[in-house]
Amino acid sequence: MSVNTVLAAGQGSGIVRLGGEIIDTACTLDTGSAFQVIEMDPAPVGRLIREGEGDPHPFTLRLVGCSLTRYDPDHIGERLPDWQHVRVTFEGEPDREGRSFAATGTSQGVALHIIDAQGRESLPGVPMPLVPFSATKDQVLHYTLRLVGNDQPMSVGSHSAAVRFRLEYY
Repeated sequence: MSVNTVLAAGQGSGIVRLGGEIIDTACTLDTGSAFQVIEMDPAPVGRLIREGEGDPHPFTLRLVGCSLTRYDPDHIGERLPDWQHVRVTFEGEPDREGRSFAATGTSQGVALHIIDAQGRESLPGVPMPLVPFSATKDQVLHYTLRLVGNDQPMSVGSHSAAVRFRLEYY
């Protein structure tokens, strides 16, 4: 992509740099799924120590307008094999030797753990197993987030984490 400079008379100068990427994708991510905030109720330290984890907080990634048909951009009119699977990778600062996501803040001794609807754990930066596409145009991927102990001494306070995700189609 080229970068153009635009000057308006008497307005000074500036440069606008634009970058981007065009990708081939089977679905559109529902805007409500792209940026989610999960508020957790306060969790008593004693309960976290006894049970090892906090309450479950379900969340979903909703894929809409899925079209599994793929056309070959290099050969007009020819098709590539249809999309069959989607894979999600959650990314964030690791904790618990890479088994959970680090929480930051004034609390200590806790991390965040994500599992999918089949009970498979998400490890930071590690792709989750492939999920087959359903026959419908929309696909909902279900996950649960829990607060877990990270084998460090616990102390009260607030915490937060930023977890990103990436979708890949196969």
